[in-house]
Amino acid sequence: MEVLTVRCPDPRCGTGNPYDAEDCAGCGTPVRAYGRLTAYAAHLFNRGLAAAREGRTAEARDLFAAVVHWCPADVEARNALALAGLRLGDADGARRQWELVLARRPGDPLAGRGLSQLGAAPR
Repeated sequence: MEVLTVRCPDPRCGTGNPYDAEDCAGCGTPVRAYGRLTAYAAHLFNRGLAAAREGRTAEARDLFAAVVHWCPADVEARNALALAGLRLGDADGARRQWELVLARRPGDPLAGRGLSQLGAAPR
């Protein structure tokens, strides 16, 4: 039987811990709290999607902005933030977000289409 483990998020440690551990056995990092924090970003993103589907675009933008603040490498959240900004009339903000997406993931189709809509050539 395979035992589920949670890898310590501290790159200097990386210890595998039991899935129900509060703290890392190797360094004491609070692995359970880290797991909750990671799951919360996904929760906010899903709330943003729901708000966007229901036409609450400003709320969706704010939720996507929170995800991007906590997880700046999340290109899906950044693409969603750009699209929400564009729908709210913030073309400069949308352009800035899509350019950041392309800097992290060159050739991203959503960012490329978004910049094309704005009349800017994707990098």
